[in-house]
Amino acid sequence: MPKYLVKVGLNYPPDRRAEAGDVVEDLPSKSIKWLRDQGCIELLDANGKSVDEPVEVVEEVAAPEVPAEEPAVVEAPVVEEEK
Repeated sequence: MPKYLVKVGLNYPPDRRAEAGDVVEDLPSKSIKWLRDQGCIELLDANGKSVDEPVEVVEEVAAPEVPAEEPAVVEAPVVEEEK
């Protein structure tokens, strides 16, 4: 029977509880796929090593700040008075 490393606390039937870090082999078979997809459990090999591929964490990088443009100075046209 496959063994799984529990990554988050889980309640599962019949009235069972597994805490993060526990290794279990009695999870309901209908729940294993979605628990693995959500990262709640990892499949372990016979040596207790994870078989699941590590999830790549992508760090969000903020866009550089663009300095605000200085407002253009508009000079009024010089109007000469008629004499």
